[in-house]
Amino acid sequence: MVTAGTGSRIDERAISAGTTMRFALLVILLLVSSGSMMSAVAGAKDNPDGFAGFGCQFAAGVDPTQGDGAVSYAGAIAHNDALQACLDRYASRPPWWADLVWPGLVLVAAGVLFWVLPAWKARRGRVVALEAVDHDGGIRRAVAELAATAGLAQVPRVVIDPTAASASAVVFGRTRRPTVCLHAGLLARRSRDPEGFRAVLLHEFAHIRNGDVTLTYVTVAVWRAFVLLVLLPYLVWCAAVIPTSLQDPLWTAEQPYAARAFVLPIFMIVLVYLARSDVLRSREVYADLAAVRWGADPRGWAVPAAAPAGGKGRRLLASFVELWRTHPRWDLRRDALADPAALFGVQALPMFLTGAAAAMISAQATHYLAAGALISPWTRPATALLAAVAATGVAGIALWRAVAHAVLTGRRVPSGVRAGLWLGAGMAAGVLDMNEFAVAEWLPARPQVLLLVVCAGLVFAGWTTQCAHLWFTVWSGRTKLPAVLLVMAAACLLLTAWFSWWQSGGVDLASGWISTEAERRTLENIFPGPATDHRTMLYVSAVVFPGLAGLQRPLVLAAVAALWLVPLLAWMTGSVTALRRRPARGASDDLVEPVPSSTAPPLRRVLLSAALGGVVCWVAVAATKAYLHTWQPPLGQRGGLYTFLSQAWAMVALVTVATAAAGVASAWARHYPLLIALITAEATALAGLAGHFVLLSADGCIPPLRTLASRCYWLPTGAWPLVRMVLGPVLVSTAIGAVVAVAAVSAIRRLRRARAASPVPAPPRGSRRGRLARRVAVSVLCAAAVATTTVAARYASRSTSQTPDKYHVALPAQVAAPAPIAAMQATAWLKLGGRDLILRYAATDAALSKALLQAADAHGRLESSVFKPVCAKFGRIMRDAARYFPVPDPQAAPLWRTFLDRTQSGSRGCALAFDQGDNHRFMASLQQFHEADVTLRSVQVRLDELRLAGAGSPATGAR
Repeated sequence: MVTAGTGSRIDERAISAGTTMRFALLVILLLVSSGSMMSAVAGAKDNPDGFAGFGCQFAAGVDPTQGDGAVSYAGAIAHNDALQACLDRYASRPPWWADLVWPGLVLVAAGVLFWVLPAWKARRGRVVALEAVDHDGGIRRAVAELAATAGLAQVPRVVIDPTAASASAVVFGRTRRPTVCLHAGLLARRSRDPEGFRAVLLHEFAHIRNGDVTLTYVTVAVWRAFVLLVLLPYLVWCAAVIPTSLQDPLWTAEQPYAARAFVLPIFMIVLVYLARSDVLRSREVYADLAAVRWGADPRGWAVPAAAPAGGKGRRLLASFVELWRTHPRWDLRRDALADPAALFGVQALPMFLTGAAAAMISAQATHYLAAGALISPWTRPATALLAAVAATGVAGIALWRAVAHAVLTGRRVPSGVRAGLWLGAGMAAGVLDMNEFAVAEWLPARPQVLLLVVCAGLVFAGWTTQCAHLWFTVWSGRTKLPAVLLVMAAACLLLTAWFSWWQSGGVDLASGWISTEAERRTLENIFPGPATDHRTMLYVSAVVFPGLAGLQRPLVLAAVAALWLVPLLAWMTGSVTALRRRPARGASDDLVEPVPSSTAPPLRRVLLSAALGGVVCWVAVAATKAYLHTWQPPLGQRGGLYTFLSQAWAMVALVTVATAAAGVASAWARHYPLLIALITAEATALAGLAGHFVLLSADGCIPPLRTLASRCYWLPTGAWPLVRMVLGPVLVSTAIGAVVAVAAVSAIRRLRRARAASPVPAPPRGSRRGRLARRVAVSVLCAAAVATTTVAARYASRSTSQTPDKYHVALPAQVAAPAPIAAMQATAWLKLGGRDLILRYAATDAALSKALLQAADAHGRLESSVFKPVCAKFGRIMRDAARYFPVPDPQAAPLWRTFLDRTQSGSRGCALAFDQGDNHRFMASLQQFHEADVTLRSVQVRLDELRLAGAGSPATGAR
């Protein structure tokens, strides 16, 4: 490797290519998709009538023909416990090992194909052994010589394809037992162009040396097994259900769902083929570079192939065709031999495909495990971690390579914005291809939420790029591996937290489950009357709190801490050394690895900005408390409302000041603006939280506030429990605010055409005392951040375990469904529990009538031992009915509630009548039973009307 400088060239071996992880990403996607796609087929086969799954939702009153998700599934949300009980009773879940059947079957089939394909390829009729052609052994000696030049441990097996006229070769099999197939045209070329023959063989041996053979054939084997065992059966199943689906009254509502069911395999085919082709093209260039490094004549690549010419349309067409090729064009290969910079660039297509594959892995793995028995609180984080590891191993390594190449060659370091946009766009495409939301709609209720997915890709790419640049610049170790692992681990944690949140909070937000209006009404009900004076704060709380509810998780808090602690630790390292030489693995020559001698930007400004921001936070919190003390709440609401408003205003003040401090810090930061903004914002928030604790401990009772406050409020429970409640929301909101501030400052800079970023300067290292002070400051900040995050995570974990993870949803009034849907709802309600309740009531009512007849024969004597068990049985039936769904019809639902009330009241009155010896109460209970019986008959008549009205529709009541 030559010394660094503008336009310098570095050895492509100095930085890992990362293509192995890209193959692994494809394999993971295929395995996860195999289970997810076939579970849908198996589920439909096991439950042909649909009552084991969707029938429970019909019984709950779900109407999938409604456009709004909150309207369609209002009944399922309001009666979630009854829905879960119905599913537990009627939906048969497979055993735990059933979830592993299809991925395991694909793996076994892929393993068989991996062993069979090379043998079949080598033994087919047109391939002959080398000995049949090489009578004098010249080819064998040339092969052995070139294998030694390439550093292969053993000479690979060589076969000849006499029917192939091209002057090329191909290698197949396994890396440890490869087979090289020479085409007849290459043998003819050996005599007239020995250097060309040598270049081709060295190229193929480079594939063996780089381990391409095993990776390629593993991917091919898994893909073919997936096609045979999963893709074809899935498509056959989709085609088989079309005739039935077209007659289904829900077909109009199910069109988007069915369309995505067909789009999924098509998208999978395109994604896998494009990703595989892109990786193979990169592998070809790496093999070319290795062959030239081993002595191949670069003129061997002088194949006549003109670059795409013509208009813009032709060039775009040529670029599109290039995406599908497994071998790059000859002109591109020659350019890579002159300058392999393209290998280190972050290309749009790989980032898009990586984002789409990661989103599909996360969604499909979560749904697949949730549909089976492997469901636990760790399911969502585990599937999120799987997708994050795969995405970080591809996208994160690509960003690190781009940064390292730019630093080593003195070029401009990429910002990561373009890569983040393509990564986020791929994630959004993968999300839309899944049926996570908008099952009966083409788009979710809030499609603008998908912008958050793109923003997540932007934050990941921008943070990874800047953090990689910082650590690559300051790390002074012999190898960069520790710095790479640290940055990649933090980036992986960020993606894990994102995918975990998206599968719950993000999907709910996009689907319309989270309602700001419902949250506002809830707050107004909790704090009526004088709370209207603070309507603005209640509205802000209604907007912010539902979104923050899903972000207050230990995983999210840990990711936020890593976002600013990992770059902060860079200030604790010393300056790096100058150029050093190290031997490259597998190469005889030494590589000179240029490393710029520089340190991180000065920490003094960051700490000063955070300190000033903390002072402003103290003043802002004190001002809000002084303002609240001028307000006189009623005596009964003084504690709760004042505490709520105090916390809310304090959070607004802390987040606002921290965001402003982040914006100011990023404005003067010429390098690493996102990292500096995050550090400044979080350090400011920590200082502000400390001030909030101090001021809250003696709210209005300390001299600075006593002159402004009209009264002194001492908190009887102490300040720490209240501060602990806002730790998580403040830390998360501050990180979001810092990102928004950096985006705003960057946009202003672009509008003002700020000067381009220059290479990171090498400031003086400073005195020993200055370095010690810097490390002490960083250590204090890290300790405070870790302690605060730990407390917030423990509180969030305990709150989550005690309180269900639900949001306030604006449940609309029940509306009448179309006749076919209403018929299916009525049928499902009766079949899955309603008919059983009615029959039990009828049997108990018959027992009561029989007991009354016996009492009449006994001259009106009422026996307690006869009537009390019957009355108690009525009560048990009503308790079971209360746990079941109400009748899914706006006309029958009030009648059903009246029936429950009358029967429950009669049951209690009957029992008390015999305990107290009150005949009048007993007669009143009989009257209530009579009214309940009349009401139940009206319910039955209405249900029969609904079923008859939908009788003309095919598949009524069945799914």
